[in-house]
Amino acid sequence: MSTKRKLGVGVISLGWMGRLHARSYRALSERFPELGVEARLVAAADPIEEAQRAAVEDLGFARACADYRELLADPEVDIVSIASPNFLHEEIALAAVQAGKPFWIEKPMGTSAQQSENIARAAESAGLVTCVGFNYRHVPAIEYMRELIRSGKLGRITNARVWFIADYNSSPRSPLTWRASREKAGAGVVPDLMSHGADLAQYLIGRIAR
Repeated sequence: MSTKRKLGVGVISLGWMGRLHARSYRALSERFPELGVEARLVAAADPIEEAQRAAVEDLGFARACADYRELLADPEVDIVSIASPNFLHEEIALAAVQAGKPFWIEKPMGTSAQQSENIARAAESAGLVTCVGFNYRHVPAIEYMRELIRSGKLGRITNARVWFIADYNSSPRSPLTWRASREKAGAGVVPDLMSHGADLAQYLIGRIAR
């Protein structure tokens, strides 16, 4: 009989990122046995019926629904991943805070700095454990680099260059998604991709001064 602590997981929005979250939760126990935790895919929320079907039949969720509020009200859901488009982040995150659910939220947290601040302040006031999706931090090579830099073995670091190569949205033949809408995405490539670079620079070296 397993002695691992069970964690009930809810994932909100099952686009590419939401499905990646689901697969990652399934692998948690195997990849990180030292945590003593087993994630159970309890519920997924997505307004698209095909996504709901895939959640149960392909990804292994116990159930799926259209409204994220139903997921947040589920007593079997202990933790939540918010993988929805940017313009929905604030609304869903504040609802998760209200429901008392710790959450991982994809970056950027909102379509403006104000929305991100609102989410951060609400979660802090509620005493919730949260995380923003800067997943590159967790790569072993990055952790090793941080150790080298922070220990002083590389001397004093005075500048950093960040170069992020991605072309998924460059073709004029690509589908027009919410990422191409300022209203829905908040801005363009800077918060979407370069935020990873800014986060890594600060994670490895320290606060950006200039």
